[in-house]
Amino acid sequence: MRFFDGPNTVERVRESFDSAGFTLDALLERLGSHAFEHLAGCELAPLVRATHGGDRLDTLLRLFVIGVPVSLSAARTALAPLPPEDWVTGGVVSVAGDEIEGRIGLRPLGGPENWLVAHDSAPTSGRSVAADHVLGISASSMALAGATIRRPISSAFDLGTGCGVQALYATSHSQRVVASDLNPRAVAFSTLTMELNRVADVAVRSGDLFAPVAGETFDLVVANPPFVISPSRRYLFRDGESPIDELCRTLVRSAPSHLADGGHFQLLASWAHITGEAWRDRLAGWFDGIGCDALVLAREALDPSAHAAGWLRQTEPPARWSPEYDKWMAYYERHRIEAIGLGLITMRKRIDHNGWFRAEEAAQDFAMPCGDHLGAVFELADFLDAHQGDKLVNAVLRVGPDVILDERARPTTGGWSVTDRRLRQTAGLCREGEIDDAVATIVAACDGTRPLAAVLNDAARAADSDPPSLFRVAVPVIRRLVEQGFLLPTVA
Repeated sequence: MRFFDGPNTVERVRESFDSAGFTLDALLERLGSHAFEHLAGCELAPLVRATHGGDRLDTLLRLFVIGVPVSLSAARTALAPLPPEDWVTGGVVSVAGDEIEGRIGLRPLGGPENWLVAHDSAPTSGRSVAADHVLGISASSMALAGATIRRPISSAFDLGTGCGVQALYATSHSQRVVASDLNPRAVAFSTLTMELNRVADVAVRSGDLFAPVAGETFDLVVANPPFVISPSRRYLFRDGESPIDELCRTLVRSAPSHLADGGHFQLLASWAHITGEAWRDRLAGWFDGIGCDALVLAREALDPSAHAAGWLRQTEPPARWSPEYDKWMAYYERHRIEAIGLGLITMRKRIDHNGWFRAEEAAQDFAMPCGDHLGAVFELADFLDAHQGDKLVNAVLRVGPDVILDERARPTTGGWSVTDRRLRQTAGLCREGEIDDAVATIVAACDGTRPLAAVLNDAARAADSDPPSLFRVAVPVIRRLVEQGFLLPTVA
């Protein structure tokens, strides 16, 4: 299937939106800063009232964002230069009497490109979605887009493209992009998204997982798959065919053969916390022998009941809640699932195939975009690998540009006493960690002008300490600070 009869018609469709000023800034100005919250809650009254003026922008917002009918006469003006009949034939609107209604959603993205993303309309309150429903721009899709490593590359692959948003972002730094999806409706929407944005260098293909790119390799692969752990097989966007978390494990195991040396795979994933098993150990098994470095940022671990309720709230009408909820909870009990982990997996293919694995609990808010900071994690690991043992003291280090020192103090007799001293990152992954006064002094002295050995020797003299003893204690701490990006190597 496809929408409209070809790119030339879609070009005229795009003219309608451009001439009406259909941009993200205009949407927020017209509908208000809480527009997307109202849409998520099916609270249409404030949005309908905000578009009562009836100009072209109001009409397009009602048709393709709010999802309410408009008069045929208003639509004829807003949809020009194409007549409404061509929009009906294109499969994006329907006519009933003297009213016309949007059959799809179109959301503008911010930025200089003024991208438009096509997707299925959100369901109205009390109705479930279709099995092949194609989601629009969700919180998870924007999280993946914000965390993606954005460096100039030759090729990128968006696995499970949905409405095409990841592929669209990839065009900004990739010479060639492939997008694929198992859902034929998603293929049609992704194709429409590319045509609306006049993007010609994205090949949209149909197929499951890596089958559409058999024999091909890429510098970047991104995936926001149906990772929800449940017994359901109702929705293509939510439910995989594999049990528990096997789909995410399969993607991890399959990705390396489709990565160029040094290429990255980034995956939004979930994994089961099984009673009696350490979740890190279980997850580490996914990466055994795959020849990639792997960083897992665990964003949260949800109680099964909260996980089930959250997804049922998004997809099911109240009448179907009770039997579905019972099925989900019985499934978790049967598989001894005590929690469901959610997070971001980033892998890098190594030339020597000797990969490392790290899993961090990272519940803090990230400062988006953070892709460059994620990429730096792997480069800092390379630096530390090249500076094993005492070699690190020969390196010249500097404090990261986004690092600050926070101190809290309480009043004491004659002054203040520091009770908490923490290094914080104000950008990227926004890590933080408690340090003592001695480490704070050493970090401050790492100003990018002299080797770490000189810094530590000064610290030893100031503390009237034996230098070798201080080196043994301080170097592992410094290694950790480099690993976390608080301290960075100075490039000559």
